[in-house]
Amino acid sequence: MTRLLDLWRLFWAHDKTSDCIKAALAMGAVASLSVHLGRTDWLIGPLLGVIAAALAETEDRPLGRLLAVAVTLSCFAVTAISVRLLFPYPWLFASGLLASSFAFVMLGAISERYARVSTASLILAIYAMLSASRPGQLAAPLWLDAAELLTGAAIYELISLAWVFSFDARPVRQILASVYLDLSRHLALKAELLAPINGRDLDRLRLAMAQQNSRLVQHMNQARQVLLGWMKDGQPRPRSARFLKWYFLAQDIHERSSSTHQSYSELARTFARSDILFRCAHLMQVQAEACRRLARAIALDKYFGHGRESQPALDELAAANAHVQASLDPAWRRHADPVTDLVRNLTTIEHQLSQAGNPDDLLQTEDKTLRDSNPASLREALQRVRMQFTARSARFRHGLRLGLALTCGYGLLHALHLPQGYWVMLTTVFVLQPTYSGTWKRLGQRVSGTIAGLLCAWVFLHLFPQIEAQLALTVLAGVSFFFYRKDRYALATASITLFVMLCFNQLGSGYALIWPRFLDTLLGSLVAAAAIALILPDWQGKRLHLAMAKTLSCSGLYLREVLDQYRGGKDDHLPYRIARRDAHNADAELSHTLASMLGEPDQYRATPEVAFRFLTASHTLLAYISALGAHRERIARWQHADLIEQAGVETTRALAALAAACEARRAFADGELALTPLPQLDDIPPDTAAEERRIMRQLALIRQLLPEIAGLTTTFWGEARMSG
Repeated sequence: MTRLLDLWRLFWAHDKTSDCIKAALAMGAVASLSVHLGRTDWLIGPLLGVIAAALAETEDRPLGRLLAVAVTLSCFAVTAISVRLLFPYPWLFASGLLASSFAFVMLGAISERYARVSTASLILAIYAMLSASRPGQLAAPLWLDAAELLTGAAIYELISLAWVFSFDARPVRQILASVYLDLSRHLALKAELLAPINGRDLDRLRLAMAQQNSRLVQHMNQARQVLLGWMKDGQPRPRSARFLKWYFLAQDIHERSSSTHQSYSELARTFARSDILFRCAHLMQVQAEACRRLARAIALDKYFGHGRESQPALDELAAANAHVQASLDPAWRRHADPVTDLVRNLTTIEHQLSQAGNPDDLLQTEDKTLRDSNPASLREALQRVRMQFTARSARFRHGLRLGLALTCGYGLLHALHLPQGYWVMLTTVFVLQPTYSGTWKRLGQRVSGTIAGLLCAWVFLHLFPQIEAQLALTVLAGVSFFFYRKDRYALATASITLFVMLCFNQLGSGYALIWPRFLDTLLGSLVAAAAIALILPDWQGKRLHLAMAKTLSCSGLYLREVLDQYRGGKDDHLPYRIARRDAHNADAELSHTLASMLGEPDQYRATPEVAFRFLTASHTLLAYISALGAHRERIARWQHADLIEQAGVETTRALAALAAACEARRAFADGELALTPLPQLDDIPPDTAAEERRIMRQLALIRQLLPEIAGLTTTFWGEARMSG
């Protein structure tokens, strides 16, 4: 019994459980209704409507979900009826297809909610084409196709609303749990990087850190969007206060875990015969496990007890640090301050985790406002769309590319007289991504998944000829699609292919569709591949300089906000949190751009070795700034105020100049930095406050990194010109 309860808790805590249960209930209701009425020929439209509605769903509180349902069903109704009206007129239909596909993509600029509804509406339009293309369907009443699709969509939306009203806190719990799981992996990687073990590939570890940071930032952005649904006029409601505190705690732990107080290679050399770094790494591993347990507690709505397991590790670390501070070894003395700051950071994280079980005990953040990326008015929404009407916009290019690709697919199915050829267009919608590498990755997954799904369909149709068994398999395949669609697209494609084959078999055409479905998939994939390569292609190697410039610019703004806090005192107000988040978002965008570039043809790639060295350098830069942010505190009596002020201004100015050079694709010579030398740490008077020593040390580390970044830009643009 205990084992069963544990399995149930694991299932309930899974982030895909909600999607799977809602899809299973909706599809089961449609299948049961069709069997009860004896009309299995009514099965296809409602089931496709369920799929479209589920793809359009966004995470909202009950009232927000009601509004989203109204918008979604209205868009679906207009889309389905428009398809049915224009279907008999190919030239009008092709024109409407081109215009509507482009418009749907452009409307996604308003917000994530509109992007999902627009994509789902486009998919539903193709579902309506499939329905209208069935034999004898054009003789049916005009409203019938729309009614079938909307019936399935409405069933799903009713179940979704009931789910939201019953478990309204589940979405925010799930996304916060994902954030803490990513924090756990981030801490574990940092511990691995910190341990002074010879022979490790440090560049590989730093790259893994940058990629994990990208995933963590993505989930934190999603958490912010979900939390905004729990806000009223930008302020938290009573029930959301604890979720908001967990979110702010995750932000603070992220800043501390991202911090670097000294070059790890140098620390490893200095303390090669000490256990201080091993003890730091061990405590970080313990904290990583604590974050994993906290994630599960949040997801299950259980109390999180941090326990006392980490106290011995903390006590031993404090004793090891005291030994380092008391040492007379010159090298140890030189690096005593960074080690102390590292220990202080870990101690603070430990204290925060010990209070995480009762968020009310966590320190209050005076400014609880979250940055809302949703438009505040219709005028702002339209302005966002207007700003995308430029050939430089990736959204504009993708919208035009998708519209032309779908129109081309529509022309091909008429020219080749393809039965049920609208699968060509559906394949194009799913395969064609904004980037070349993303499209080719999706293409391979789509084709392999389709082959697997067709083979499974052939086997299942032989083994389970009974209608009831096939309906049960249909529901199971549909649920599997939603389980796999976000992270294992090949399996998701296999599931949806099996789902479609079983659906159409209820009309007696299951076997007849196996080869046409495979050929349509190949043709749709080829159309998508041609579109991404020939129609305004977005080569990531050619926009890499913009991502590089953005990360340097945002890091400079973050540094300026951090230094201001040492004068006014620590305050996690909105401008500071925006600067910090923008810096991490830019770092994540650079990592994503580089990963996408690796899947592009060689002639369009920038030099990957130099680009990855730049990524690790910029990530190290962000880590040095994060260390200053982690230890923010007001300095009442400055001893070197003018020196630090000048160094801060020069450093932020140099970062802005480097960003401008990257954006202009111009080499940046070392002499252009013009940085006034800072005194060596050994030369700083011993009576200088620890806070000022920390600022000077971190600024020195940042400034030591700037010539390397400038040199990388010079090498990068030089090699780019030679290859061009």
